[in-house]
Amino acid sequence: SVMTPVTQGLVLRLRNPSGFLRADCNGDGGVDISDAVHTLGVLFLGQGGFPCKDACDTNDDGVIDISDAITTLGVLFLGQGTIPLPGNKTCGVDPTGAEPLTCETYSRCP
Repeated sequence: SVMTPVTQGLVLRLRNPSGFLRADCNGDGGVDISDAVHTLGVLFLGQGGFPCKDACDTNDDGVIDISDAITTLGVLFLGQGTIPLPGNKTCGVDPTGAEPLTCETYSRCP
């Protein structure tokens, strides 16, 4: 017999298999002040969006809010802690795969 997959009503949310840089919210391939500015612009001014939400979740708490911009700025300019895995220097996947954030688009990782 032939098996046919049932796909009606099914929504797949795939995580980017090549990974992402955590805190690279604007998707330019690096982490700097423009990523925090992008986060704040989307949250408070309605500017653009988050194509890779998981990358924008800088503190890896499962939501994107002002604390992510604060974390990015704290790490970059005040030496406060580090960016959670996969980190902001090497592409990788999110080891906390149970969170609701997805990464539909992130083209900066090989």
